[in-house]
Amino acid sequence: MAAAGETTDWGQVSVLHWQGQPLQVRQLGGDQGPPLVLIHGFAAAAGHWRANAPAFAAAGWRVYGVDLLGFGASAQPFLVQDNRTWAQQVLHLVEQRIQEPVVIVGHSLGALVGLTAAVARPELVKALVLAPLQDPALLKPRLHPRRSCCRCGRQLLTSLQRWLVPWRLILWLFSRPWLLALGLRAAYHHRHRVDQPLLRLFARPCCRSGAARSLAGMTMGMGGRPPQATAPALLRRVAGPVLVLWGQEDRLAPEAMAKAVVRLRPDVPCRVLEGCGHCPHDEDPKRFNGVVLAWLRETFPA
Repeated sequence: MAAAGETTDWGQVSVLHWQGQPLQVRQLGGDQGPPLVLIHGFAAAAGHWRANAPAFAAAGWRVYGVDLLGFGASAQPFLVQDNRTWAQQVLHLVEQRIQEPVVIVGHSLGALVGLTAAVARPELVKALVLAPLQDPALLKPRLHPRRSCCRCGRQLLTSLQRWLVPWRLILWLFSRPWLLALGLRAAYHHRHRVDQPLLRLFARPCCRSGAARSLAGMTMGMGGRPPQATAPALLRRVAGPVLVLWGQEDRLAPEAMAKAVVRLRPDVPCRVLEGCGHCPHDEDPKRFNGVVLAWLRETFPA
């Protein structure tokens, strides 16, 4: 069961504006500790780090979590977004609020966003934990550049998604408690962790007025990324310390993705967490926190 009193509402909450759009930011820990930024996965929010932020703060880190645009309590505009857009938001947080290089711990899409930020501005990201790194591009063979007519056709189909896909119906279905619980239990190997606070965390954003248009924009953006914005290309370019963590029972980011990461970067440590699914940080937080903190102590000895 969830720990007594455990809540997705951790830390001090504030708002940071990026290009006029409000982003919700959480902060926990003393003002003097080294900064660590937690980046949530798709459909989640900073509250998903409920069992990690307190442990990292107790270990002396100044912990931040941000609801990426379109997720959690942040704004939900129609904006064609991909991991590069969300990385800009994270880097804006680092530059405007934190004002010193950070460690990033990212989950799933959040790992891809953190990786993108580290490649774009390596001077602002001193280490990365990818737990796990999810990107369908890791499972695709490397393709030759598309002809212009093929690119135009794909762009047209991507643009039509906004009007042809029943986004409101999809979100309505996703927010139904029974269906949401079914989906989360598919992601979690430790299914007892799918509790009411977690269900509310995922359901609330789906019920907001801008949810459908925001989902349309991010789906269009992620579907139209150029090759240089995908995980394989980014992994080849990242230079700082990186730790990769993977749940042994992960059905959303399968073992083939982890093997692809190892093939691309055999120098990067990749640790498999037995008995965990797609969300090891929330399924077995004590073990997850211990592994991350031990690696950080080794990477940044006092």
